[in-house]
Amino acid sequence: MSWRMTGWEAWRAMASARRATASSVVIITLCLTILGFLGLVALALEREAAEARRWITVEVFLKDEATDAQVQEVRAALVRVPIVLDAKLVTKQEAVERFKQFFDPDLISVLETNPLPRSFLVDITDEGRTPAALEKLVADVGHWPAVSAVSADVEWMKTLDRLVGAAAVVLVVLLASVGIAVSIVISRTIGLGISARLNVVEVQRLVGVPERLVRRPFLVVGLVQGTVGGLLAGVIVIAASHLLGIVPLIGESLAGRLSQMVALGLVVLGLALGWWGSHSALAMVLPPDPWCAPPERGS
Repeated sequence: MSWRMTGWEAWRAMASARRATASSVVIITLCLTILGFLGLVALALEREAAEARRWITVEVFLKDEATDAQVQEVRAALVRVPIVLDAKLVTKQEAVERFKQFFDPDLISVLETNPLPRSFLVDITDEGRTPAALEKLVADVGHWPAVSAVSADVEWMKTLDRLVGAAAVVLVVLLASVGIAVSIVISRTIGLGISARLNVVEVQRLVGVPERLVRRPFLVVGLVQGTVGGLLAGVIVIAASHLLGIVPLIGESLAGRLSQMVALGLVVLGLALGWWGSHSALAMVLPPDPWCAPPERGS
């Protein structure tokens, strides 16, 4: 049986269960669209979380009695830390200017002396922007003689990682649920097609058509259903992501290359689920070839 004949047999199998095939494609499209949106949001959150990590600052506050030599020693020691890119000294006067940018200037102007200490603004590598790395840096630097305190957004980083991790878990659970649902839908639809064409299968077996060629059209049906559903879901996700591009915070991340990656993933997922559903239907509905069954042994 050539591929042309396989395509024709697959078309007739789908035509024999037109309503079921159409319903299957619609259900696959809806399920994969929902999964695509959830995946798109999860990836957008991960991208925004990566951007937010770059805003995390580490500030090393110096003791008032620290000498200039000790301050230079602290900076030299900081830049030797593997996760530190640079350390910029903030003088007491610069600390006042920074305070006025974020708080009421009158709060500092009423004081006779400047209570704000000198500090180092520490630039961290991307590898160092993890809770464990920041905690270690705070613990190590906090014990230096000229250092009074170290400020790092460790708790905020932990909260951010928990949110991203929870989103990943939800996505995995939904992926498994949608995968099972789509596989069942494809399997049931192809099962109807097999049941409607059992007489054709019997004739093919009688005339000696190889079993792999008997099964091939039904595999093609599953692959077509899954691929069409994935393509439709991908188009919907891309179109909707452009409309959602105006959403604050994550709107820009939803559109563009990220949505295209998700759409491609939906096509591949639909293809895989179609293949799996076809094999499941063939295993459950298609009876074994009686002409190939082994003979019974005598008692």
